[in-house]
Amino acid sequence: MILSTHRSSPAAQLEEAFFENFLKYFANAEERRRWSIDRDVPWAKVNPASSDLTADIVQFFSAVEMFLPDYTGKMMQLIRRSRGRAWFHSNWGYEESKHSLALEEWLLRSGKRTEEQLREFEASLAGAEWRLPFDHPRQMMIYTMVQELATGLNYTNLRRRAETEGDGALSGLLRWVAADESAHYNFFRKGVKAYLQLEPEETIADLKFVFDHFSMPARALIPGWEERSRQIDAAGIYGPRMYFQKVRLPVLEDLGISRGQLKAAGLPSHEADAIADRAEQRAADQKIAVLHRTRSISPFPEPLGPSCRKPVSKL
Repeated sequence: MILSTHRSSPAAQLEEAFFENFLKYFANAEERRRWSIDRDVPWAKVNPASSDLTADIVQFFSAVEMFLPDYTGKMMQLIRRSRGRAWFHSNWGYEESKHSLALEEWLLRSGKRTEEQLREFEASLAGAEWRLPFDHPRQMMIYTMVQELATGLNYTNLRRRAETEGDGALSGLLRWVAADESAHYNFFRKGVKAYLQLEPEETIADLKFVFDHFSMPARALIPGWEERSRQIDAAGIYGPRMYFQKVRLPVLEDLGISRGQLKAAGLPSHEADAIADRAEQRAADQKIAVLHRTRSISPFPEPLGPSCRKPVSKL
């Protein structure tokens, strides 16, 4: 969306962009992404022989979703006056609750956990409370953009593990979940790009600030997370190196910011130069492609060949 700098105030233009992004997000979800835990997950393909580590990771991820009341309630207080963001967040809460329920259902159907074990683990989380990591709506837009891409990466890599272990139910479930997370990331990415267009200096400063202080919610919420995070990293699901290569760099490249802005956002010079060089090369390639297409189209119609009609004899 190209925002006019003359029609209204930057704040009004931001709200217009957020609501338009929400409407597109919602329409796409209704048409392509609505799924049912009972109907759309191939439960007949569940594999009780899936590894205990896979089950532990599923339970850890489900546990993070248990703090949904904090995520929705505290964020809503921050963005209540933004119709686009508030309505999106309500929809986001619905989708995240479905993720948690579906992951728990796999734990039960696979026989990896009993109902009693799930409730006991849930009770162990009761003393923790999630708090907003940043107190400005723009910073939280950036944070959730990064966090959603990282979450989607976690689920995508866990799905690949499920495939290698022959669990079609978990793999199918995680395919739906990862698609939701990708859509969440795309909504936040569009919001950050709107901020970049209207408040570029402030947004670049906030990008650096958020990246400098970023951590996933689980670190402060799940008991014994340091050890569990090492297991997740060793399993090839997610870790510090993967975060930098598969989350931070792609986010900055996806935003399409300039070489100088990349460096101002805290990216090392060689990484910023590499991203900027790739962007410049793509732009040059696109110009060449357009030029070739233009040259291949004749400016004049081809001359007509000789007529094959027979002359009409005179009476």
